Amino acid sequence: MIDKCDIVNKCSIIVIKGGNIVEQVTTERKYNIHYYEVDYRKKCLITTLINYFQDIAIFQSEQLGVGLNYLSDKNHSWVLYQWDINIDRYPMLGEAVKVTTKALSLKGINAYRNFSVLDCENRTIVNADSRWVLLDVKNMKIINIPKEFKQTYGVEDAYATPLKLKKPVEPREFHYSKDFQIRYSDIDTNRHVNNAKYVDLALETMPLEVVQSNMLRHLKILYKNQGRYGDTVKSLTELRDTEQGRVGRHKIVSKEQKPLCLLETYWV
Repeated sequence: MIDKCDIVNKCSIIVIKGGNIVEQVTTERKYNIHYYEVDYRKKCLITTLINYFQDIAIFQSEQLGVGLNYLSDKNHSWVLYQWDINIDRYPMLGEAVKVTTKALSLKGINAYRNFSVLDCENRTIVNADSRWVLLDVKNMKIINIPKEFKQTYGVEDAYATPLKLKKPVEPREFHYSKDFQIRYSDIDTNRHVNNAKYVDLALETMPLEVVQSNMLRHLKILYKNQGRYGDTVKSLTELRDTEQGRVGRHKIVSKEQKPLCLLETYWV
Protein backbone atom coordinates (compact mmCIF):
# COMPACT_ATOMS: atom_id res chain seq x y z
CA MET A 1 0.00 0.00 0.00
CA ILE A 2 1.47 3.38 -1.03
CA ASP A 3 1.21 6.19 1.49
CA LYS A 4 0.42 9.09 -0.83
CA CYS A 5 1.30 11.58 1.90
CA ASP A 6 4.92 10.49 1.58
CA ILE A 7 5.14 10.54 -2.22
CA VAL A 8 5.30 13.57 -4.49
CA ASN A 9 5.51 13.38 -8.28
CA LYS A 10 7.04 16.67 -9.38
CA CYS A 11 6.69 17.61 -13.04
CA SER A 12 9.38 19.88 -14.44
CA ILE A 13 8.02 21.63 -17.54
CA ILE A 14 10.56 21.56 -20.37
CA VAL A 15 9.99 23.30 -23.72
CA ILE A 16 11.88 21.61 -26.54
CA LYS A 17 12.54 22.63 -30.13
CA GLY A 18 9.35 23.13 -32.13
CA GLY A 19 7.42 24.40 -29.11
CA ASN A 20 6.53 20.98 -27.72
CA ILE A 21 6.02 20.87 -23.96
CA VAL A 22 7.14 17.84 -21.98
CA GLU A 23 6.59 17.06 -18.30
CA GLN A 24 9.67 15.36 -16.83
CA VAL A 25 8.60 13.44 -13.73
CA THR A 26 10.65 13.41 -10.53
CA THR A 27 9.34 11.31 -7.65
CA GLU A 28 10.28 11.95 -4.02
CA ARG A 29 9.58 9.84 -0.97
CA LYS A 30 10.50 10.00 2.70
CA TYR A 31 12.22 7.01 4.34
CA ASN A 32 13.06 6.52 8.01
CA ILE A 33 16.13 4.43 8.79
CA HIS A 34 14.98 1.45 10.85
CA TYR A 35 16.95 -0.73 13.26
CA TYR A 36 16.94 -3.71 10.87
CA GLU A 37 18.47 -1.53 8.11
CA VAL A 38 21.72 -0.60 9.89
CA ASP A 39 25.02 -2.21 10.88
CA TYR A 40 26.64 -2.37 14.33
CA ARG A 41 27.67 1.29 13.99
CA LYS A 42 24.01 2.24 13.52
CA LYS A 43 24.90 3.21 9.95
CA CYS A 44 22.56 2.49 7.07
CA LEU A 45 23.65 -0.53 5.03
CA ILE A 46 24.56 -0.04 1.38
CA THR A 47 22.02 -2.72 0.51
CA THR A 48 19.35 -0.69 2.33
CA LEU A 49 20.08 2.25 0.02
CA ILE A 50 19.87 0.02 -3.06
CA ASN A 51 16.55 -1.37 -1.81
CA TYR A 52 15.25 2.20 -1.40
CA PHE A 53 16.28 2.96 -4.99
CA GLN A 54 14.52 -0.11 -6.36
CA ASP A 55 11.50 0.65 -4.21
CA ILE A 56 11.03 4.23 -5.37
CA ALA A 57 11.59 3.32 -9.03
CA ILE A 58 8.75 0.80 -8.78
CA PHE A 59 6.58 3.28 -6.86
CA GLN A 60 7.05 5.90 -9.56
CA SER A 61 6.04 3.44 -12.26
CA GLU A 62 3.00 2.33 -10.26
CA GLN A 63 1.94 5.97 -9.78
CA LEU A 64 2.26 6.61 -13.52
CA GLY A 65 0.25 3.52 -14.49
CA VAL A 66 3.15 1.51 -15.93
CA GLY A 67 3.88 -0.67 -12.92
CA LEU A 68 4.27 -4.40 -12.43
CA ASN A 69 0.80 -5.42 -13.64
CA TYR A 70 1.10 -3.23 -16.73
CA LEU A 71 4.46 -4.78 -17.55
CA SER A 72 3.15 -8.30 -16.95
CA ASP A 73 0.23 -7.73 -19.32
CA LYS A 74 2.71 -6.64 -21.99
CA ASN A 75 5.09 -9.55 -21.26
CA HIS A 76 7.74 -6.97 -20.41
CA SER A 77 10.11 -6.61 -17.48
CA TRP A 78 12.68 -3.97 -16.58
CA VAL A 79 16.09 -5.51 -15.90
CA LEU A 80 18.76 -3.58 -14.04
CA TYR A 81 22.06 -3.72 -15.90
CA GLN A 82 24.44 -1.32 -14.15
CA TRP A 83 24.96 0.83 -11.04
CA ASP A 84 27.37 3.66 -10.19
CA ILE A 85 26.79 4.74 -6.58
CA ASN A 86 28.67 7.45 -4.66
CA ILE A 87 28.19 7.82 -0.90
CA ASP A 88 29.25 11.04 0.79
CA ARG A 89 27.57 10.10 4.08
CA TYR A 90 25.49 7.15 5.26
CA PRO A 91 22.18 7.95 6.99
CA MET A 92 22.04 6.85 10.62
CA LEU A 93 19.51 4.92 12.69
CA GLY A 94 16.33 6.97 13.19
CA GLU A 95 17.26 9.55 10.59
CA ALA A 96 14.63 10.66 8.05
CA VAL A 97 15.85 11.05 4.50
CA LYS A 98 14.28 11.99 1.19
CA VAL A 99 14.94 9.72 -1.80
CA THR A 100 14.32 11.06 -5.30
CA THR A 101 14.39 9.50 -8.75
CA LYS A 102 13.85 10.51 -12.36
CA ALA A 103 14.39 8.90 -15.75
CA LEU A 104 17.12 10.68 -17.71
CA SER A 105 17.04 8.90 -21.05
CA LEU A 106 15.12 6.10 -22.77
CA LYS A 107 16.67 5.56 -26.15
CA GLY A 108 17.12 2.38 -28.16
CA ILE A 109 17.55 -0.47 -25.68
CA ASN A 110 19.02 1.64 -22.86
CA ALA A 111 17.21 3.44 -20.06
CA TYR A 112 19.13 5.65 -17.63
CA ARG A 113 17.78 6.67 -14.24
CA ASN A 114 19.20 8.80 -11.44
CA PHE A 115 18.61 8.52 -7.69
CA SER A 116 19.54 10.85 -4.84
CA VAL A 117 19.33 10.66 -1.06
CA LEU A 118 18.95 13.99 0.73
CA ASP A 119 19.15 14.73 4.45
CA CYS A 120 16.80 16.95 6.49
CA GLU A 121 18.71 20.05 5.35
CA ASN A 122 18.19 19.06 1.72
CA ARG A 123 21.86 18.19 1.18
CA THR A 124 22.62 15.32 -1.20
CA ILE A 125 24.44 12.61 0.73
CA VAL A 126 24.16 9.76 -1.80
CA ASN A 127 23.96 9.87 -5.59
CA ALA A 128 23.35 6.87 -7.85
CA ASP A 129 23.19 6.48 -11.61
CA SER A 130 21.78 3.35 -13.21
CA ARG A 131 21.25 1.69 -16.57
CA TRP A 132 18.30 -0.57 -17.35
CA VAL A 133 17.03 -2.63 -20.29
CA LEU A 134 13.53 -3.79 -21.18
CA LEU A 135 13.08 -7.54 -21.57
CA ASP A 136 10.47 -9.39 -23.61
CA VAL A 137 9.92 -12.18 -21.09
CA LYS A 138 8.14 -14.45 -23.58
CA ASN A 139 11.10 -14.52 -25.97
CA MET A 140 13.73 -13.63 -23.33
CA LYS A 141 15.12 -10.90 -25.58
CA ILE A 142 16.06 -7.29 -24.91
CA ILE A 143 13.83 -4.97 -26.95
CA ASN A 144 13.78 -1.31 -27.95
CA ILE A 145 11.97 0.85 -25.41
CA PRO A 146 8.47 1.72 -26.71
CA LYS A 147 7.48 5.35 -27.22
CA GLU A 148 4.76 5.25 -24.56
CA PHE A 149 7.38 4.88 -21.83
CA LYS A 150 9.16 8.02 -23.03
CA GLN A 151 5.88 9.94 -22.91
CA THR A 152 4.91 8.56 -19.50
CA TYR A 153 8.22 9.38 -17.81
CA GLY A 154 8.56 12.67 -19.69
CA VAL A 155 11.79 11.77 -21.45
CA GLU A 156 12.02 12.81 -25.09
CA ASP A 157 15.02 12.03 -27.29
CA ALA A 158 15.53 15.72 -28.04
CA TYR A 159 16.68 16.51 -24.50
CA ALA A 160 17.49 13.07 -23.08
CA THR A 161 20.76 12.78 -21.15
CA PRO A 162 22.21 9.27 -21.53
CA LEU A 163 24.96 8.53 -19.05
CA LYS A 164 28.42 7.12 -19.67
CA LEU A 165 28.76 4.62 -16.86
CA LYS A 166 32.14 2.96 -16.47
CA LYS A 167 32.06 -0.79 -15.99
CA PRO A 168 33.73 -2.44 -12.99
CA VAL A 169 37.26 -3.70 -13.57
CA GLU A 170 37.25 -7.48 -13.55
CA PRO A 171 39.56 -9.07 -10.94
CA ARG A 172 42.77 -10.58 -12.30
CA GLU A 173 43.41 -12.83 -9.30
CA PHE A 174 41.40 -13.91 -6.29
CA HIS A 175 42.48 -13.35 -2.70
CA TYR A 176 39.22 -14.37 -1.02
CA SER A 177 36.29 -16.59 -1.96
CA LYS A 178 33.13 -18.08 -0.47
CA ASP A 179 30.41 -20.40 -1.74
CA PHE A 180 26.72 -19.62 -1.25
CA GLN A 181 23.42 -21.29 -2.07
CA ILE A 182 20.65 -18.99 -3.29
CA ARG A 183 17.78 -18.94 -0.80
CA TYR A 184 14.08 -18.32 -1.37
CA SER A 185 14.42 -14.95 0.38
CA ASP A 186 17.01 -13.90 -2.21
CA ILE A 187 14.47 -14.09 -5.06
CA ASP A 188 12.52 -11.09 -6.38
CA THR A 189 9.32 -10.68 -8.43
CA ASN A 190 11.18 -11.68 -11.61
CA ARG A 191 12.03 -15.01 -9.93
CA HIS A 192 15.76 -14.43 -10.00
CA VAL A 193 18.24 -13.11 -7.45
CA ASN A 194 17.40 -9.61 -6.23
CA ASN A 195 19.95 -7.06 -7.41
CA ALA A 196 20.92 -5.97 -3.90
CA LYS A 197 21.74 -9.54 -2.87
CA TYR A 198 24.82 -9.61 -5.11
CA VAL A 199 26.28 -6.80 -3.02
CA ASP A 200 25.81 -8.92 0.11
CA LEU A 201 27.54 -11.85 -1.59
CA ALA A 202 30.50 -9.68 -2.61
CA LEU A 203 30.93 -7.96 0.75
CA GLU A 204 30.78 -11.26 2.64
CA THR A 205 34.18 -12.14 1.14
CA MET A 206 35.84 -8.94 2.41
CA PRO A 207 38.05 -9.30 5.51
CA LEU A 208 36.17 -8.09 8.59
CA GLU A 209 39.06 -5.75 9.46
CA VAL A 210 38.62 -3.91 6.14
CA VAL A 211 34.88 -3.52 6.57
CA GLN A 212 35.18 -2.33 10.19
CA SER A 213 38.06 0.11 9.70
CA ASN A 214 37.07 1.57 6.32
CA MET A 215 33.99 3.12 4.73
CA LEU A 216 32.57 2.03 1.38
CA ARG A 217 32.35 5.27 -0.61
CA HIS A 218 31.92 4.21 -4.23
CA LEU A 219 30.35 1.15 -5.79
CA LYS A 220 30.11 0.02 -9.42
CA ILE A 221 28.04 -3.00 -10.43
CA LEU A 222 27.47 -4.79 -13.74
CA TYR A 223 24.87 -7.56 -13.92
CA LYS A 224 25.68 -10.21 -16.52
CA ASN A 225 23.42 -13.24 -15.96
CA GLN A 226 20.56 -14.28 -13.70
CA GLY A 227 20.91 -16.39 -10.60
CA ARG A 228 17.95 -18.48 -9.49
CA TYR A 229 16.63 -20.24 -6.40
CA GLY A 230 18.75 -23.20 -5.33
CA ASP A 231 21.78 -22.24 -7.41
CA THR A 232 25.22 -22.62 -5.86
CA VAL A 233 27.36 -19.55 -6.57
CA LYS A 234 30.90 -18.52 -5.72
CA SER A 235 31.89 -15.01 -4.68
CA LEU A 236 35.48 -14.12 -5.60
CA THR A 237 37.38 -11.02 -4.47
CA GLU A 238 40.65 -9.30 -5.31
CA LEU A 239 41.70 -6.65 -2.76
CA ARG A 240 44.26 -3.97 -3.59
CA ASP A 241 45.76 -1.01 -1.72
CA THR A 242 45.99 2.21 -3.73
CA GLU A 243 46.90 5.84 -2.99
CA GLN A 244 43.18 6.64 -2.81
CA GLY A 245 42.36 3.76 -0.46
CA ARG A 246 41.48 0.10 -0.76
CA VAL A 247 39.79 -1.27 -3.87
CA GLY A 248 37.84 -4.51 -4.00
CA ARG A 249 37.18 -6.18 -7.33
CA HIS A 250 34.53 -8.85 -7.12
CA LYS A 251 33.08 -11.52 -9.36
CA ILE A 252 30.06 -13.72 -8.68
CA VAL A 253 29.98 -16.90 -10.76
CA SER A 254 27.70 -19.91 -11.08
CA LYS A 255 28.74 -23.50 -10.38
CA GLU A 256 29.46 -23.76 -14.11
CA GLN A 257 31.71 -20.66 -13.87
CA LYS A 258 29.23 -18.49 -15.77
CA PRO A 259 29.68 -14.85 -14.63
CA LEU A 260 26.60 -13.47 -12.89
CA CYS A 261 27.83 -10.13 -11.59
CA LEU A 262 30.92 -7.90 -11.49
CA LEU A 263 31.44 -5.33 -8.75
CA GLU A 264 34.08 -2.79 -7.81
CA THR A 265 34.16 -1.30 -4.31
CA TYR A 266 36.20 1.69 -3.12
CA TRP A 267 37.01 1.99 0.60
CA VAL A 268 38.50 4.91 2.55
